[in-house]
Amino acid sequence: MNTIVIYFSRFGHTKLVAETIAETMQANGSVRVIGADQLTNADLEGAELVVMGTPTHKMNLPEAVRPVFDSLPKRILKDVPVAAFDTSYKMGWFLNKFTAAKKLNRKMRKMGGKPILPPETFLVVDREGPLYDGEIERAEIWAESILDGYNRFSEHR
Repeated sequence: MNTIVIYFSRFGHTKLVAETIAETMQANGSVRVIGADQLTNADLEGAELVVMGTPTHKMNLPEAVRPVFDSLPKRILKDVPVAAFDTSYKMGWFLNKFTAAKKLNRKMRKMGGKPILPPETFLVVDREGPLYDGEIERAEIWAESILDGYNRFSEHR
């Protein structure tokens, strides 16, 4: 399996989650971790699974990430299984629907990606972190869930 884990990180917490996800998935094939600012069309060619994460900034995607989607072809993820995550501080129940992961999920779907599980949020203390205790372990468990979702997706192709 050829997996790409893409991230944008301001304080290093999203990068840490991305690296944890990649390490957990390495036993199942090739995994590359790449910063969103370095992503090219060629990076996505031949991808069998794409995982992407960013922090939530002002209940949205960070400004620095938005141009990445504009630079990619509209259907570059056609039929590719995808999963999205973010890092965020704890928000009230109403604000939970305004996470970067949910917006990433929609963006990847518009590019033809097939979400294989719901977006996930990993929590940081206050606005700048660190990650709460147990969040790295949750990232490992979530990575296993991604693999399970990928296997279910592949069985139905």
